[in-house]
Amino acid sequence: MKIDGLLPHELAEMRKRVLVLSGIIVVIFSLLASRLWYLQVMEGEKYSDYARGNRIRLMPQPALRGIIYDRNGKVLAENRPSYQIHLIREDTPDLNLSLNKLSEAIDIPIEDLQTKVRENRKVLRFKPIILVDDVEYEKAMLVESYQEDLPGISVVIRPLRYYPYEKNASHVLGYVGVVEEEWFELPENKRRSSQIAGKSGVELLANNTLVGIDGGRQIEVDHLGRELKVISKPVPPSSGKNIHLSLDIRIQQVVDRAMEGETGSVVVMNPKTGDLLAMGSYPNFNPNLFAGGIEREHWEGLLNNPEHPLENKAIQGLYPLGSIFKVVTAYAGLEMGVLDYETTHVCNGYYDLLGRKKLPEPDEISKYKTIFKCWKEGGHGKMDLHSAIRESCNVFFYNVGIEVGAEDLARVARKFGLGKVTGIDLLNEKEGLVPNDAWKQSVLREPWYKGETPPLSIGQGYLNVTPIQVVHMINILVNQGLSVPPKLYAGQPNTQPTQLPLNQEFLKRIGDGMVAVVNETGGTASSVRNEDFIIGGKTATSQVVSLETLENMEEEDREERDFQNHGWFVAYAPAEDPEISVVVLVEHGGAGSRAAAPVARKILDFYYNEIHLPRMQARSRPSSIQSGSKTPYSTLLESAFLQRPKSIRRSFVMMN
Repeated sequence: MKIDGLLPHELAEMRKRVLVLSGIIVVIFSLLASRLWYLQVMEGEKYSDYARGNRIRLMPQPALRGIIYDRNGKVLAENRPSYQIHLIREDTPDLNLSLNKLSEAIDIPIEDLQTKVRENRKVLRFKPIILVDDVEYEKAMLVESYQEDLPGISVVIRPLRYYPYEKNASHVLGYVGVVEEEWFELPENKRRSSQIAGKSGVELLANNTLVGIDGGRQIEVDHLGRELKVISKPVPPSSGKNIHLSLDIRIQQVVDRAMEGETGSVVVMNPKTGDLLAMGSYPNFNPNLFAGGIEREHWEGLLNNPEHPLENKAIQGLYPLGSIFKVVTAYAGLEMGVLDYETTHVCNGYYDLLGRKKLPEPDEISKYKTIFKCWKEGGHGKMDLHSAIRESCNVFFYNVGIEVGAEDLARVARKFGLGKVTGIDLLNEKEGLVPNDAWKQSVLREPWYKGETPPLSIGQGYLNVTPIQVVHMINILVNQGLSVPPKLYAGQPNTQPTQLPLNQEFLKRIGDGMVAVVNETGGTASSVRNEDFIIGGKTATSQVVSLETLENMEEEDREERDFQNHGWFVAYAPAEDPEISVVVLVEHGGAGSRAAAPVARKILDFYYNEIHLPRMQARSRPSSIQSGSKTPYSTLLESAFLQRPKSIRRSFVMMN
């Protein structure tokens, strides 16, 4: 085959193709050159910043949460240092090797660490993962010491909420938890410290006051993520404001010890000022369980507990009041003129609404809906107002209540603050219920029957109150009709007291009867008597189920705790010039004189011996000695950090 040279037209075609290809190559390289020029010249500074940003990190410093104190400066809630072990996967060349070394160093199963990594696989690689939370100090120091062998793993210190008295006053203080979706609504400079926010009690109500303002700094890190230097001047965080409560933790501890093993509630106040000195709801809980994120088993245990430990029974529990309501019935009788100080009624153990002279045999009584029993079998005999209060005679107050009528009983009860909130600075306080004909018509669609008035006159039937309402009612009585709103914060400006339109002579006579309850022979609370500290009080036993229901039960069922009566006792002292008032409710405890009065006795004895008596002695013999208070963790937190290795101090940060 002969190979000839290209023909002229073929050569022209070839040249044309070479020119086109050359043109394309020139265009491509021109575009690349222009792009390089754009990136290096026009955008060079920006990408230089990006490059520097790969080794510069913003280290936020969360502000410490404010401290909560009691009235005497004792710390009730503060912050303690908590050590976390963090992992940044981007800084870890060999993840499995680092995890294995960490597992051996702090004696944690490798599977647990691997699980943490898997659970956080969606977290960006340059963001930290919390491998171990609130690790022991010794283990944290060990990890820090071997930092070179654990690239990407670091120890971080963060503040953790701490309650030094644990369960004491837990329902007042509340607890904190991790903020979720509402976190994004917070101001930018509060987001990190506000990741821990109040969920109940004072921690919730005063959250905005307790949350501080975050600080931070820019740092340069090496390829292992270790801090090399600070780029700019740090902005220090500003701690949240501190809060002082009116609580006295000494009294609160006595209250909690006295109620150990019981369910119910106790409220202690100063009737003159309205200061809340102690408040307990039982069973209580330990708010420290929530500080770092509560374990599921603990949370479910609290939620499923039939005794409702998360409920503040002092302001949310609704109970029939029992014989303490006789204070209301007595005042209504005096006000309506159906009762005076000499009026007497004979108690033979029963009251018959129909007024029949011959009563059925005792074992037949329960069949008659118009017959109401006295708690004392055989009756009290002839009773006047003073002795009826002293010995808590039901029959006397059945007679007074029928003459007064349900409408006026309800009206006077509301004068004394029952059936409405007291206004204390705690969430979800309930109103309770003071029943009358209008309420029954509206709710039950039937009229009020006369046979429902005797139970109401001794605090039974539809009546429901909260413990704090009861102590507020007694405060009105001992303040001679002056209603002083309850106060939770020390130094809080007093809400203007209200002088109620109540007859002070009537109140004094009723108060005399309450003093007799404790101090005279036959009184139902003589076990509370203190010869040096005159106490006024009133016992009550409120039925959980009706007598008719109990009589129809099997004997074994009747003995179950849930069907036992609630025991109440309310007291104040010293009677001539009260400075403390107490209400005790023991759920299913039986008679108030047996279940509730001994609890109040312990509280009042402590108050007399440790507070009242020393105060009286100090007035007569001034002392220059001043008692100190424990220094809170929060004030030591910074100095505690300064004693740690420098690299740990640099890591004090709360991460997202």
